[in-house]
Amino acid sequence: MPQIYFDAATKGNPGESSCSSVIIIENERHYFTKNIGVMDNHRAEWEALIFSIQNAIDLNVKNALIYTDSKLVGDSIEKDFVKNEMFKCYFNEFKQLERAFDLIFVKWIPRSQNKEANQLAQQALRKKLKSKK
Repeated sequence: MPQIYFDAATKGNPGESSCSSVIIIENERHYFTKNIGVMDNHRAEWEALIFSIQNAIDLNVKNALIYTDSKLVGDSIEKDFVKNEMFKCYFNEFKQLERAFDLIFVKWIPRSQNKEANQLAQQALRKKLKSKK
């Protein structure tokens, strides 16, 4: 089953943010990064989830294990509920996008198991901040 790892990086809170995803399909890795503007780190994690799912759909992924080191995102998906009004639009977008899949699981993992996506997001953020100087 394809695996999707995603993460976000934010300089400040709120601050300039980037996100990344690593999509592994049959041992082939697909890398994606995006600068997502100024936002807080929680919003950036939601943006990273949506970005990653959209990339998976573009790659015609129908079944996926999605891994996140964001407790907020992982818990919200697991409980099928978002308390904070600010994140409901992301949760609703996730619910719409998940319809493109036959099977999809979102699982929280420790940051130490999400190093590749984290490094990609940090690298994209550093590049963006450097270009602003």
